[in-house]
Amino acid sequence: MNKVSCNDCRHFRQAPYQAPRTGCWHPDNLVVRQKDAFLDEQQTPGDHRKINLRGDCAQFEARARRPTLLQRIFSLGA
Repeated sequence: MNKVSCNDCRHFRQAPYQAPRTGCWHPDNLVVRQKDAFLDEQQTPGDHRKINLRGDCAQFEARARRPTLLQRIFSLGA
């Protein structure tokens, strides 16, 4: 199995721009999970360093590739 990096995973979010706290936001790895959507600010992510200690995270999912600049420009014209 290939080693994976948390920065390339779609569940990894980094504070302060993507989430209030840095960590793994996969539903199975949340330390504190809230049932209601308006309580999302109180959720606590899992420690990504401990989860991916050996580089073989089971919940790893690659981020979606961002379209190139030309693809974004042409999509506006369509």
